[in-house]
Amino acid sequence: MRIIAGRYKGTRLFTPHGNWMRPTSDRVREFIFSRLADSVVSARVLDLFAGTGSFGLEALSRGADKVSFVDRSSRAIQVLQKNINKIKVSADVYRMHETLFLKNAANERLSFDLIFCDPPYHYNDFGNVATLVFDSKIISPGGMLIYESSSRRQTPDAPGFTVEKEKILGDTKVTFFLANE
Repeated sequence: MRIIAGRYKGTRLFTPHGNWMRPTSDRVREFIFSRLADSVVSARVLDLFAGTGSFGLEALSRGADKVSFVDRSSRAIQVLQKNINKIKVSADVYRMHETLFLKNAANERLSFDLIFCDPPYHYNDFGNVATLVFDSKIISPGGMLIYESSSRRQTPDAPGFTVEKEKILGDTKVTFFLANE
């Protein structure tokens, strides 16, 4: 796994041993970032269920201003921290449950332009995550929530959002939710 484009193009990222984590493939990230195009430049990005951090690090490489990484797994945070240190960037890293982070982010008045949500494929609480994101107003008007899921799962409802685009890439489905204003 590597960073595809931008300042850190070609940098190989650390990945975990075993199959306890499913990092986003280069092909899927390439599709997402070609779709996002210039909206990444100067963006404030949240990488929920960050894992290796490949999405957030790709965003930094392509000109994002700030990235916050959230994952509840201490093993994932260790891999993520190694990747952050490898490319020598600064980022906010939170080891906590995603819903707790979203509630705290609202209290701290954090705001993001792009939120990437790549939970484990068996995760069943995306609707709650989307509701928290929208109701807490941590996504900027016209911001994008990018949800990666199994291609075999039905797209969940995301109150406050409109599906802008959806694409299946092998076993992965990527859904772009645009925040309603």
